[in-house]
Amino acid sequence: MNVILATNQKHFADAFRIRTTVFIGEQSVPVQEEIDDYDCFVPIFIAYEDEKALGTARVIIKNKDIAKIGRVAVLKEARKKGFGKNLMLEAMSYIKGQTTAKEIQLDAQLTAVKFYESLGFTSYGEVFKDAGIDHVAMTYPISRK
Repeated sequence: MNVILATNQKHFADAFRIRTTVFIGEQSVPVQEEIDDYDCFVPIFIAYEDEKALGTARVIIKNKDIAKIGRVAVLKEARKKGFGKNLMLEAMSYIKGQTTAKEIQLDAQLTAVKFYESLGFTSYGEVFKDAGIDHVAMTYPISRK
């Protein structure tokens, strides 16, 4: 497994194919809610195995203190095999090394909360709907020396 930062048209096409399959195909998220303006300029990570793209995630820098990981998606065939964890660890490492953020945020589908907790995230606030799916906000503090 190899997680890379998208740098070319093939990488971006792979990321959108995964998101289309997972969010639009499996979860019935409306296409106009899935693809947004952030996709034009934020770091996007893709997990590959044997040159096949199997997962993706993106990072949005909200301000100098907060970065947000989102659009984390892994194809059904690759779930529970470490792709999501490796994508998250790579995105978290990027935030720690390339930004001044003191906190990482994400909006987790309720079915994924335990996964994010295993990476050190904690939930806060009330459950809310995003694209018709129950979510909860989560946070991960970054200690800066």
